[in-house]
Amino acid sequence: MLNESTPAAQTRREANRALTIVSAAVFLASAVWFSGTAAAPALRAEWHLGDAQAAWLTTAVQLGFIAGTIIYSLLNLADRFNARRVFCVSALVGASVNLAFALLADGIGAACALRFLTGVTLAGVYPVGMKIVASWFREGLGWRLGVMVGALALGTATPYLLRALGTSFDWRATIAGASALATAGGLLLLFGVGDGPHLKARARFDWRAAFKIFRHPSFRYTAFGYFGHMWELYAFWSLSTFYFAARFGDQATEWRGVALLPLLSFATVGAGVVGCVAGGWVSRTAGERRVALVSLCVSGACSALSGFAFELRPELLLAFVLVWGVFVVSDSPQFSALAARHCPPEYTGTALTVQNGIGFAVTIFSIQLLPLLATVVGWRWAFTVLAGGPFVGAYFMWRLGRAGSTA
Repeated sequence: MLNESTPAAQTRREANRALTIVSAAVFLASAVWFSGTAAAPALRAEWHLGDAQAAWLTTAVQLGFIAGTIIYSLLNLADRFNARRVFCVSALVGASVNLAFALLADGIGAACALRFLTGVTLAGVYPVGMKIVASWFREGLGWRLGVMVGALALGTATPYLLRALGTSFDWRATIAGASALATAGGLLLLFGVGDGPHLKARARFDWRAAFKIFRHPSFRYTAFGYFGHMWELYAFWSLSTFYFAARFGDQATEWRGVALLPLLSFATVGAGVVGCVAGGWVSRTAGERRVALVSLCVSGACSALSGFAFELRPELLLAFVLVWGVFVVSDSPQFSALAARHCPPEYTGTALTVQNGIGFAVTIFSIQLLPLLATVVGWRWAFTVLAGGPFVGAYFMWRLGRAGSTA
């Protein structure tokens, strides 16, 4: 489906329809992201894994995503080729590799290899999805990206829900279900939406573009703020089950056929939908930088207080963690909007991919650090170490304001 090349030819209705379809596609395609993480409790029992080994099911995806961002950014794939086709092919390949994980993996080694390859393909889903949204909207990008990243958060949480509801199913069924969703997402985006009116002409290949974007101070401050945010986000998302298990133990096994621990993790990650959408809405008047700054401060405070909150009554602890889940990701779309604004426009796709890739490299260290730290201080206090990332990120958002950004 082709579109007129001028912004005047596009109606608000068409743009909103595109946002809806892209968000739905991202929701579906991102289901493969945490499918291995959601299956980790079953795999720990079946393959006799320790906490640190189980964490590699998430770490492998993050490493693959980093490798993918290097490939996509150095080759400028999202800027040289049609972004919708890049998204679709990436989602379909990711679904296939994820299905191979369900059918072929018989140990942690094979599982990690296939999870790594799944991560590579996700570099063509999340950052490319943001570029497609940016091609449809010139103003209010933080609000629109908030909707899309909210869909990503919900899609990331979906395997937890599948696992919670399918307590009688083999873990492979959860993985296969995620692959089916990702396949639908790739096809939906390719055939359901066209190219946006603000899509820049395809850039020429320049492997140095991934490095040149950091010459812009405002982009640099945005990226560093994002890296601090990422130190906390995925460690919190992927390891919250251990926090709940340490707190509730056998009290949170099953209720009316629903597994409670993965359900709690689904609620924790899924709460990010509220944060992304509400944060995006507020950014229309407050600006993306201020929303990011407040979000970093609140989530950092939640990390710092998590050890004390551990002893709260169950309903109060759940409320605390849900608030944490809202603010831990409400800044993510704002960072993407700021990056798109402060990078060279012809390399928007490359800039978003590079920022994402380095950010996910940061997550490797925090995801691996927490299980090691938990062996010393316990899961109650392990999450407090995450507070440093958001506070560092808040500093760079303050620097961005000093540099003259009013966004």
